[in-house]
Amino acid sequence: MLENYPSFVPITFEFTVLFAAHGMALTYLLRNKTLPGMPADNPYPRTTDDRFVMEIRLSDNTKFSADELHTKIKTTDIVEIEEKDYVVVK
Repeated sequence: MLENYPSFVPITFEFTVLFAAHGMALTYLLRNKTLPGMPADNPYPRTTDDRFVMEIRLSDNTKFSADELHTKIKTTDIVEIEEKDYVVVK
């Protein structure tokens, strides 16, 4: 009976890899709330495959003021600028 155990080592390894991959994919879907029926947590719902969001926090930016930053961004081919004030609770 003990002579058959080495033949199960590759099968056990492959099942471990299989279940780890499925568990990782399921965890990814749960953490990103992308399973069917889960509410999306998109910071800006108008983002699509041809539009993206870039967030610039003025509290982290020490080089430019808000007006200088707004002027520099306007020189690019940007479609829309939306400014929001957030209160960060620590």
